Amino acid sequence: MPFPPLRWSLFLALVCLLVPGLAPGAQAKRKRAKTAAPKHLVALPGGESLRRDAAASFQRMATSARAEGIWLWVTSGYRTRREQRLLYERYRKGLGPKAARPGQSNHQRGLAVDVVVGDEESPTYQWLAANACRHGFRRTVPSEPWHWEYRPRTTRAPAPGTDCTGQPQPSEEPPRTASKDLS
Repeated sequence: MPFPPLRWSLFLALVCLLVPGLAPGAQAKRKRAKTAAPKHLVALPGGESLRRDAAASFQRMATSARAEGIWLWVTSGYRTRREQRLLYERYRKGLGPKAARPGQSNHQRGLAVDVVVGDEESPTYQWLAANACRHGFRRTVPSEPWHWEYRPRTTRAPAPGTDCTGQPQPSEEPPRTASKDLS
């Protein structure tokens, strides 16, 4: 019996995490580590890179998530044209997940990250859906819940009192306690 698509993506993410050589761009990452990354890129914890402004915003987002018990693990960030071409060729041969044509991916611009989210019901995905817009990130590929892009100019902040999905945001008031009448 085949896996449902969301379970399949979780399974693939786990395999990529557990077997480092299978992750997309893993061999290219080893080569990239030997050469200097372009100056406009900043390394994230874990070794992936993003454009300087996207990296700073992602770091703030990851810190906010951590404060709520959510860890954002990046499996893919900046990709060279060669890395994107190899991923696209694998996809075209049916040997890898969907990949954009070289020159069409925001990974090549250092603006996209793939984050381990599980499925759309996972706490990590739910947190990103509710909070990523506050940091300029949004999900841009409907079939890829793990793919988030930094687009601060076109990503709207939520209305006051709501989260990025339009749901009411929990208030941050301390819980009220019953006062004791001392009379």
